[in-house]
Amino acid sequence: MDQWVLYGKSGNPSYEITKAWLKNNGIPVENNSIFELTGEEIGRLAALVPGGAKNMVYPDVFSFSLINPQKKTENGHIEKIQSGDLSEEEIIDILSDYPSLVVTPIVTNYKTVLVGYDLETMISTFRFVKVKDITMA
Repeated sequence: MDQWVLYGKSGNPSYEITKAWLKNNGIPVENNSIFELTGEEIGRLAALVPGGAKNMVYPDVFSFSLINPQKKTENGHIEKIQSGDLSEEEIIDILSDYPSLVVTPIVTNYKTVLVGYDLETMISTFRFVKVKDITMA
């Protein structure tokens, strides 16, 4: 059975919904804060994401501001990343310094990665995952 890992930010509704969905469906998962991601882990995840690290970042400042209204210094980094002028390594370096730029939740077993909340994708991904036994008391 694969070990699944969930990366997220406490208080992010998408993360909380994903965490509850995984628990309710008996899928064992290790919870990690997005703020503990290292450059190496970001690179490992980005290698699994179509489009790489750029597609792990909020698509625009407006979307980022909805989830992170208190974070203003990161706004310029989103525009730089989404402009397409940065290399994969430069994006990973920025994400290492500013992990709040990463869209959450991220669910992975390091063979597959899901970035953001999408119920249909989660259902199709976990359709054949062996879940832990749940015994009714």
